[in-house]
Amino acid sequence: MSNDLGIDRSGNNNHWSVNNMTILDQMLDTPTNNFCTMNPLVHGSAATYKEGNLKIETPNYPWSRGTFVVSSGKWYWEWRHYAGGGACYIGICNDNRTPGGDLQAVANVQSWVGHLDGNTKNWTDSTTDNSISGIAIGDILSAALDLDGGSIKWYKNNVLIHTDSTLPAGEEVTPMLSATNDGANPLGSWWGDVTFNFGQDSSFAGEKTAQGNQDDNEIGDFYYTPPSGFLALCTSNLPEPAVKPSQHFNTVIWSGDGNHPRTISGVGFQPDLNWIKLRSNWGSHYLFDAVRGAGEGLMSNDTIEEESSSVHTAFTSGGFTLGDPGITGIGLNETGDDFVAWNWKANGSGSANSNGSTNSTVSANTDAGFSIVSYTGTGSNATVGHGLSVAPEMVIVKSRSSVESWICYTEATGNTGYLPLNATSAFSSSSTMFNNTSPTASLFTVGTNNATNSNTQTYIAYCFHSVDGYSKVGSYEGNSNADGTFVYLGFRPAFVMWKKTNQADDWGIHDNTRDTSNVVENVLRPNEIAVEFDGVSCDFLSNGFKWRVSSGLRNNSGDTYIYLAFAETPFKYSNAR
Repeated sequence: MSNDLGIDRSGNNNHWSVNNMTILDQMLDTPTNNFCTMNPLVHGSAATYKEGNLKIETPNYPWSRGTFVVSSGKWYWEWRHYAGGGACYIGICNDNRTPGGDLQAVANVQSWVGHLDGNTKNWTDSTTDNSISGIAIGDILSAALDLDGGSIKWYKNNVLIHTDSTLPAGEEVTPMLSATNDGANPLGSWWGDVTFNFGQDSSFAGEKTAQGNQDDNEIGDFYYTPPSGFLALCTSNLPEPAVKPSQHFNTVIWSGDGNHPRTISGVGFQPDLNWIKLRSNWGSHYLFDAVRGAGEGLMSNDTIEEESSSVHTAFTSGGFTLGDPGITGIGLNETGDDFVAWNWKANGSGSANSNGSTNSTVSANTDAGFSIVSYTGTGSNATVGHGLSVAPEMVIVKSRSSVESWICYTEATGNTGYLPLNATSAFSSSSTMFNNTSPTASLFTVGTNNATNSNTQTYIAYCFHSVDGYSKVGSYEGNSNADGTFVYLGFRPAFVMWKKTNQADDWGIHDNTRDTSNVVENVLRPNEIAVEFDGVSCDFLSNGFKWRVSSGLRNNSGDTYIYLAFAETPFKYSNAR
């Protein structure tokens, strides 16, 4: 911290005049290291955010979640309950849950005029433990969250008051606040005003004298010294991403010039899956992959079998080559037309895999959680090796040799049925698609349905699992509000595909290349040949996306949606755009 507010330290002398600011308004955040705050984009009713989203005023049952979600490591933060007349829960919750409805491992700080008390709720038991007493307005409470050891410890004024050792391994959690009626408030108002410190400001916005304690990495400004090994929730302390997104996924666009052949460059790697769509006119979605070979086309909006053509002739070191119009006579470089291609890196043309009961050919990018799998059906329940080291959360299967729907499994919808990629249908139950069996770290299962496993038919499958900082497969609930659902990804997205699961509706795709700034508007539908349409839709943020529309296609209250997303920039290095 420095009293020299407004000083330009770059050497360019572009100093700022200070007006109505003191050192207490200065934070430790920098362009290369940002600390967690509470997230005003995902909240309950009537919460007021102040002091850089660290001070929260909470009338009428509001809730709020943090901007960081973590699934491993040891983390420390503090808060001060400085005013309030009712129950105020501070703790952690799953990243996809509403804290007001799903309190998880929470330290419950209750306070009301004339009586102050405290209790806890643990991860697995919703009953309240009233053994903690004497928590008063003005006390500093803190959390030491050990996700590797599966525990969280609660401190009051640096004295341990409760330990919860029941946290599930690998759970993704975020700091939360929830003001809740516990039925014991004699004044009839349930609210609490809280100031958080994730390492930015141990004065709690001037409420206390700053102490300047740091974590083991010499980062942060805490009132108390964090326990050994526990770190501030800031981007500098996040682990290095294992995957650089631009080396594994990229979107390119081009305007047709009528030349054949034409090489489309700019992908940045040799793609193993091209998904190409005509944007400015009606036309099918074409998928080409390195396992089936260049020119072997399937259409996501159609059930027809694989067709060979010269419309797509090669995968190149930095893109792909387009040839003369082929499939249905429609080319992918016609003059006056605009196109988009989404591109994924696997591992070339693939190799033999004998892990399952039926052999497969697999091109697997294990670092990026993506594989392309070719196999021949048996007509009997079978397992297929997918080549990844983690169980896929999404598997998309298509018959190459007959007219069948595209069959999509997702972990969120479960193994008892499917979503058709080529249609608007809601999730349908069918034990014959995946034999009611979820994928494992080496295999996925197919049943006896012709769409996934007819005897002697050939199939292609695209398998995906989430990779921290690069990709995520998940689900969210709509809210029918232009202040729409926020979906945490752990990165700034480059691509999002989604589908409503409980009712019929289109699939949709957004990307950061067709829309380079917020609000993201341009939608293409994998199940439709339709022209790209636009309209206010969502914001791509540093750590996820947030809907800005109350549309049933994207954000209808009471509806559940699945999504597949890929990163532009991991959260550790991303900023909002």
